[in-house]
Amino acid sequence: MSHCLALRARSAVRSSVTVVAVLAVLAPAMMAATKRQPHRFPVRVSYDGSYLVDAVNRPFFINGDAGWSLIVQLSRDQAQTYIDDRAAKGFNAILVNLIDHAYGDLAPANRDGQRPFLEDGRFDTPNEAYFAHADWIIAQAEQRGMLVLLAPLYLGFDCGPDGWCAEAKSSSYDALRAYGHYLRQRFAAHSNIVWVVGGDADVRAHGMTGRLRAFAESLIDRRSARLVTAHNQRGQAAMDVWNALNTDRWLNLNNVYTGRLTYPKALEQSGWPGRQPLFLIESNYENEQDSTPRSLRSQAYWAVLSGALAGHVFGNCPIWHFGTSAAKRFCAVSDWVSELNSPGSQSLPLVGRLFSSRRFFKLVPDRNHSVIIDGVGSGADYAAAAYAPDGTLIIIYLPSGRSVRVDLSRVGNSRAKVWWFDPRTGSSTLVGAFPTDVPRSFSTPTDDDWVLVVDRDSLNLPAPGLPDTP
Repeated sequence: MSHCLALRARSAVRSSVTVVAVLAVLAPAMMAATKRQPHRFPVRVSYDGSYLVDAVNRPFFINGDAGWSLIVQLSRDQAQTYIDDRAAKGFNAILVNLIDHAYGDLAPANRDGQRPFLEDGRFDTPNEAYFAHADWIIAQAEQRGMLVLLAPLYLGFDCGPDGWCAEAKSSSYDALRAYGHYLRQRFAAHSNIVWVVGGDADVRAHGMTGRLRAFAESLIDRRSARLVTAHNQRGQAAMDVWNALNTDRWLNLNNVYTGRLTYPKALEQSGWPGRQPLFLIESNYENEQDSTPRSLRSQAYWAVLSGALAGHVFGNCPIWHFGTSAAKRFCAVSDWVSELNSPGSQSLPLVGRLFSSRRFFKLVPDRNHSVIIDGVGSGADYAAAAYAPDGTLIIIYLPSGRSVRVDLSRVGNSRAKVWWFDPRTGSSTLVGAFPTDVPRSFSTPTDDDWVLVVDRDSLNLPAPGLPDTP
């Protein structure tokens, strides 16, 4: 899995347009989140195949957190602390290993010493006591309205010893099918599961394609329309491996797994004809790989505005492994409880809050830079933009302070209402309403990263970040 943080707010306010209103400061994230109606499971693919919806057809945006070792490392009280915190902050999904080979203090056993298989490495000998505990964890998430992205057979980095690759390689096809069939029946009652096949490895390079396909096909009851994605190696999308030839029909949810720059891969995948819903499953983690609060935000906004309309997953070290001794090399921080209030933990839930306050599912990436006429930038300074073809919305993420020239005609032929959304705090500032007949320049309020939201004025929408727009 990808093992993947210095907030600086400056006071200088610059603007090349008249600031008509400067105070549309929103309530804290938790308060806004409580006003939303909870989603109903199961989550499924939208009618046009580009985003996710819940059981009553409400657009669903994955606002996820990586809690890989949740099932093996934490007691029930600790697990409730974690799930309650993430739900209260606005996360609505968690990425978890069902069976963990290395990153628990007693792995592969859970906190109570229960091992996943009665015979180690024998996938056809599941230990009901172990999976009953996993069932309890999934139920706790379900009760709090949280999706569980559940990896049932994590292979390990490059098929290494931190995963189950060696055991899967030596296993028979029948044993893997039996394991998949057991899981399908054992967790059939939970409507909040998205299966995540594989983990941190390109199965083609390790001769694992046939075995993983047999496992995945036995795991899926196609009548249930349960969502299934795949976790490959960094730099790959799920569809790069499994659906390239359209033969793996069990895969119905695509994702990208990247490093710091998320937009190139997201743009590539969202541009495929006949695409599946796309989300960012992993990128760099907080406290790892020289990440900063700004870089963590950039990863998420870039991906979504480049076509990952199904959402994103945030990761923090040590939260992903919950302080297990086997994973301490990944970051110097060991107290996962204090990290629940890390800068990333505070600001990344705001991604979902912003997009869910607008009709994000209508957005298409500004591939040809026709929205941002000047100020796009490149590399880590790339400004990502997306617009709704029906002329209702533009959203632009600027990773650094600058002036950008924007073609407002994308929101119709009358007037555009323009807002600055602060991705650090969730507050919004109304800039004003402007004619759309000529491009206009807008300068970020400070030298930090900002989100520019442009609405069609006649829609009279509330400030970005307020509960779901009809």
